[in-house]
Amino acid sequence: MSLFDRITPEQWACGLPTGWAGKGLLDYHEQLPSTNSRLKELAKQGAPEGSLCICHSQTAGRGRLQRSWLSAAGETLTFSLLLKPSIAPEHFPLCTFAAALAVCDAVRQLCPPLEPLIKWPNDIVLEGKKCTGILSELVYDPAGNPCVVMGVGINVAQHSFPEEIARTATSLVMAMPESGSAITPSPLPLLAAFLESMEASMDMLSRDPALLLAACAERSATLKRRVNVIGREENFTGTAEAMDETGALLVRDESGSLRRVLSGDVSVRGLMGYI
Repeated sequence: MSLFDRITPEQWACGLPTGWAGKGLLDYHEQLPSTNSRLKELAKQGAPEGSLCICHSQTAGRGRLQRSWLSAAGETLTFSLLLKPSIAPEHFPLCTFAAALAVCDAVRQLCPPLEPLIKWPNDIVLEGKKCTGILSELVYDPAGNPCVVMGVGINVAQHSFPEEIARTATSLVMAMPESGSAITPSPLPLLAAFLESMEASMDMLSRDPALLLAACAERSATLKRRVNVIGREENFTGTAEAMDETGALLVRDESGSLRRVLSGDVSVRGLMGYI
């Protein structure tokens, strides 16, 4: 049996503990190139807030900075959620942090005793290895209103990874203690927990972005660490001290200068490994 059987609208209509997340259009496919690409098209056609695109296998998943995202059939929970937030345009990038916080909360709830952390700006790590990637993209509905398509891929049931990413990737099953290693987290409860937590995170963002950023800072795997900042034209080393009100990373470089690092421009890696 695969990680999850076909997800039907009836499964979601019964008992999903959310107000809007997952309550719009439900678009399920056995295979897609990209759930984000599919949901962007639906958003342009007028899909309502909370619409959800899920696929069993993703063949052309994308990450930040044009990286690819491996989405193994039956082993990865892959989906995209449509957001129509009532927030200032400059706060739209913070939706990524809302999703990161929601993943952490969902994993903690469904997979104790795992302690997921946020690797700035859009990865979730377990024991220093990536288990979740998040990609947010801006799109406009037919009326010209901005929407955010939030793509999430959670490694759930993998027991191994290809050699080229084996040192940096993990799954929920692999990270579970030996006593719980035979337990495969069920994807539907995990997705439901994410959607419920996402509503809470987005509510926090709409009330006060500083509250959201503070919650993310508490779960950060990046802050207070020595990091390499790898840019298109420049690399430097420093200590990640904080995030500003936009979510940009503030890094104190070797000369003592505090530098503002934008997520669209760089990769941030720990001096001794992935984080």
